[in-house]
Amino acid sequence: KAQAEAAEAKRQARIASANAQIATNAAGTAQALANTAASAARTARDAANSAAGHADKAADAAEWAVKYAGQAVEYAKKSTEFANAATEAANNATAAVNQAVAVEKQARDAEWQRLDDDVKQALEEARDLAQIEDQERAEYAEKRTQASQAEQATKDLVARAEAALRANDLGLAATLGRKAALAHLESRGSWSREAARFALSGAEADVHGWIDTDRALAQKQDDRETVLYLAQITSPDVADAATRALENDDPEAGTSFLATGVVEAAATDNRVAVSRVLSAGPGSAVTKAADDALNAGTAEALYEFLSVTHEAAQREDDAVATAALIQTGGPYTKAHAQAAMEGPTWMRRNFVASVQYKTAQLDYDSAAHIAAVQGAIAAAAKIANKAQEDAARAQEAAAKARNAADEALKWADKAKAAADQAAVAAKQADSNADAAEQSARNAQASADRAKAAAATARTAARSANYSANRAVDAAQRAVASANSAQASAASARASAVQAGKDAQTAAAAASQAHQIAAAKRKAEIAAAAKKAAEEARKAKEAGKNPADTPDNDDVKGGLPWWKKDARWLANATNWASIGTGFASVGIGLVGLGVGVFFPPAGVALEGIAAGFGYASLAFTGLNVLFTGIGYGWGSSEFQSSLGSAALSVITFGQSKWIGALGGAKVATKLTQAGHDLISPVTGLLGSLF
Repeated sequence: KAQAEAAEAKRQARIASANAQIATNAAGTAQALANTAASAARTARDAANSAAGHADKAADAAEWAVKYAGQAVEYAKKSTEFANAATEAANNATAAVNQAVAVEKQARDAEWQRLDDDVKQALEEARDLAQIEDQERAEYAEKRTQASQAEQATKDLVARAEAALRANDLGLAATLGRKAALAHLESRGSWSREAARFALSGAEADVHGWIDTDRALAQKQDDRETVLYLAQITSPDVADAATRALENDDPEAGTSFLATGVVEAAATDNRVAVSRVLSAGPGSAVTKAADDALNAGTAEALYEFLSVTHEAAQREDDAVATAALIQTGGPYTKAHAQAAMEGPTWMRRNFVASVQYKTAQLDYDSAAHIAAVQGAIAAAAKIANKAQEDAARAQEAAAKARNAADEALKWADKAKAAADQAAVAAKQADSNADAAEQSARNAQASADRAKAAAATARTAARSANYSANRAVDAAQRAVASANSAQASAASARASAVQAGKDAQTAAAAASQAHQIAAAKRKAEIAAAAKKAAEEARKAKEAGKNPADTPDNDDVKGGLPWWKKDARWLANATNWASIGTGFASVGIGLVGLGVGVFFPPAGVALEGIAAGFGYASLAFTGLNVLFTGIGYGWGSSEFQSSLGSAALSVITFGQSKWIGALGGAKVATKLTQAGHDLISPVTGLLGSLF
């Protein structure tokens, strides 16, 4: 612990030192750079106007010089005066242009200096986020190991309790059964949790009934609830298969469907999903992984690609694509790519999926602005050089009036040189105008691509929220049914006790009530699944995506009667967000391509591969809801959950890998508002839409 604290202190010292240096450098130049950049366009405009005005004066003077060139000596003198005035005006125009050139260069230097300062800050932030991600991935893996060990320990307790019950060692069976029931209070299934709670509140006979019958009955009922949920969010093929499993009288049908049947039922949809991934032109790693899955041809291989391999391959391709853009992108794209390369994996995913189009737009906008300003300067230079030509012609005429042939020849040469420079400036102005126009077109194209990427991300997010909203409905029904079953069992037990029956008979009556309630709910679930399958079929035939509506921009709430279970749900959904997103309600069983079956949502998830984090994002929203209900809206638990949800929005749902374990300074920084948020580079890399 001391070593960890020392390492953290060193890390914070490094961050503080780096940020202090960045701040010092930026403070020394910020005002000057801002003033320089702001005046660049004004100076160029003024230079053009000044050049035009001086050119007019030069032209007027030249006309006077030519007019009096052939007259008497005093007129020759007058001609010389006007020629000198023309030269002075032309020189002033040229000086204005030179000033504009210098200011424009300073403006560019200011822009690149500001970008460089932003990149330095972003690199520090990105490295810190990457370190946090690595640390929390490791801690998450450890937590999964601990959870797996705890699950196995619970199974062992149940097995020992069952063995003791079979051996008629009722005391040991009750002791072991209570320990196992306590562990089941942490179950993700409402039926399992309520059955364990009921057993713990009763006599030894109730614990024996839980070991012998009620525990397995509750687990199978939880599996049926999950199968129903899948039927309500998946494709017609999977929904039909789910319905058949729920209508099957085999008690293991629902469990078997979740274990293997759902993957088989989703094979066709998954094959289409993998093909869509390939049609989008992915990188080499994703292409190879997708080809391997298609070539294998098995339902398991397709599922493995969509649920596991795709993400790993996408990370590899994102790193390659980001590195390539560092070499080939414009200044803003390079800057953001550098930060993304130093940052966590989600940052590269976001950069490749959408941010690169926003930075390309910045690059093109910058190029268009530069070309426009330089074009204005070139136009001013053309005017100034024309003024120099006119002034030289006036000087030539005045020299001839003074019979100064050599001087006249010199001015004639200057006039020709000025004319040549004016022609060059004219071509440069035309070239800059073309460049500005092309950059503007490119910027618009990048803006369109960024808009499309944002729409894709929004559709994917809606798909996750749609599943989460259906999960809210499913959880509400499951909790209500489980509570109703326990109420019936409690009533049956109380009636038996009141009738003078012994504890064993009362427990048997309660167990029978459990079975009756489960059978009733089983029929309800089968009917609901059949209805869901029909709705899915109609939606597919109509080409509608029920997820892609504004109603699914958020995870809905409004469940005040859940308050007694909300604290458990807050913990459960938080675990789900840390772990696998929708694993607790079945999405993890199906895989990315099957979790949202309705086109174009499937295409959206495949195209951006952002669905790996959207499920977590959606469950973070549920966690906030349940925490607020369970602990109170002013509680510290709710505030912590809300902060985590805000970070999820910024980080594609990866906040649990960035800030959930405490001490994440940059994670806290990311959730602040306004211009104090983070560097502009990190801010853009963390933008979702």
